[in-house]
Amino acid sequence: MIRFEQVTKRYPDGTTAVDGLSFEVSEGELVTLVGPSGCGKTTTMLMVNRLIEPTSGRILVGGEDIATVDPVLLRRRIGYVIQQVGLFPHRTILDNTATVPSLLGWKRARARARAAELLDLVGLDPHTYGTRYPHQLSGGQRQRVGVARALAADP
Repeated sequence: MIRFEQVTKRYPDGTTAVDGLSFEVSEGELVTLVGPSGCGKTTTMLMVNRLIEPTSGRILVGGEDIATVDPVLLRRRIGYVIQQVGLFPHRTILDNTATVPSLLGWKRARARARAAELLDLVGLDPHTYGTRYPHQLSGGQRQRVGVARALAADP
């Protein structure tokens, strides 16, 4: 569960990016943030993992106020996909998907097995797509790799 309680983000120059935002997303619920450029969608998402700190209000993840959680530990528990996935162009799709588990110290075989499982889950046959590189995929396929990578460490 993610809950925003009257969250505001105001920058030092006085610009308000998010103003008194309150909402709740239940576990398993799918939510899409939609709005014009500059309305605060990205800022809202960056506040969930504390890449940007809110000016006021509270954000809870799993019932826990994220302001009390070490940001590094918080980020290890959260996986999310941004519009520009940011795949490593010189690494295969399988290796891109296995990046986070590898960084967390998983053995190579376990990380690659998890990556293959998740590629299959998002509709990309690991035998077909695992050896390809990002430039060989469509935008939608790259987005699915981003979803698989976000789930790779069991957030």
